[in-house]
Order: sequence, then structure tokens, then C-alpha cells
Amino acid sequence: MAYSVLKFRCRAWALAPVAALAHGTVLVPGQAHAQDEDLRVSLDAEWSSFDRQSNTMMFRGLRIAQGDFMIEADEAVASDLDFDRSEWEFIGNVRIDLDTAAIESSRAEIMFETHDLLVVELEGNPARFQDRNPERGEPIQGSAEVLRYDSAERTLHMTGSARLSEGPNEFSGCDLIYNIDDKKITSGSSECGEPVSITILPPPDDADGP
Repeated sequence: MAYSVLKFRCRAWALAPVAALAHGTVLVPGQAHAQDEDLRVSLDAEWSSFDRQSNTMMFRGLRIAQGDFMIEADEAVASDLDFDRSEWEFIGNVRIDLDTAAIESSRAEIMFETHDLLVVELEGNPARFQDRNPERGEPIQGSAEVLRYDSAERTLHMTGSARLSEGPNEFSGCDLIYNIDDKKITSGSSECGEPVSITILPPPDDADGP
């Protein structure tokens, strides 16, 4: 049987034997942390196959969840099982839930190095996300040809026909950056040649008419 160990978002979990992943769900607890339920990982795949020659794992109908992170897709391929340096590719109806944000795309690449999640790059026509904002009441919505999530900075870098909106207010350009924690929007590189366009509408006048 083949085993691998993954530390996902700086938390440890052990990948179950490959043979057990062919059909069904695998629940994997964190290493000796039974008291901490948010370390538990759920990996659910309708089908999987392991190529020992290329050391790649292929999945269909994959869903991985841990704590406030979840990713699912029609298909997925993992380049390596030890996660010292590995890449995962997700294809078809990709959805990521991360804290208050939900992201959808047609394709995504995730890179791990020394067992840490580095970046997530999503492509779509366009790739879309929505972030709930309880303080303001209006969700923040965005789309771009490419979304790049940086786990260290907790930012979404949007390139190619990027658009962000919160209620009637809208930002558009070729390069925008959204901070998930701070709910802040900033412009990215100015070298793309397209200026940032901002449309801000005043709040409605609730005062009684004459």
C-alpha cells in the first residue's frame, strides 16, 4: 500500500492508503490532535487511480475539506504524493470555499512546497468569486480571466478583464488585488496599459419628500 503525508495550511494529515480511495469517503484526523476537530480532513472521490511509474494520482468527482477550506472539481491530478514539492491540477466545475469567500472557475492549479500551500491559480471565462461582508451587508463580487490566491498574503490577484463590485459600486481594470481579511481593493501593476475605472454611487436619499 502507498502512503503520503500532507500538511495542509500548516496542519498535518495523513493521506489514506491509495487502495482505500478508489470509491467513497476518507476522513483523516490530524496527528494525535483528536481534541481539535478542525484538523480533520475529508477527502471524497467517486473514482481514483494511482500511476506508480509517474507517481501521479488521478481523481474524478473529488472533494477535499479541512476546517474552513474546501475544494471540489470534476477531475484532479496530483504530481506527487509526498508534498515536499507537488502540484495539483483541478479541472471542470472547480469551486473553492475559503472563510467567507467562494470561488468558481473552470481550472485551478495548487502548489505545495515543504508541505505548505503556496498559491492557487484559477482560470475561467471568467473565473468568479463572491465574498460575504457581514459588516456592510452587501457581498463583494469579482471576476477575471485569472485569479491567483496567495495564502501568505491572503489576497486574490485578478488579471485580465478584472471587475469588482460591492452593491452599486464597481472597480474594473486589467490588474486588481483584493484582500480577503481586510476587504480592501487596490490596483496592481500599471504596466498592463489599462487604467482602473471606479464607479461609486451615492447612497439613496431616505429623507421624506416635500
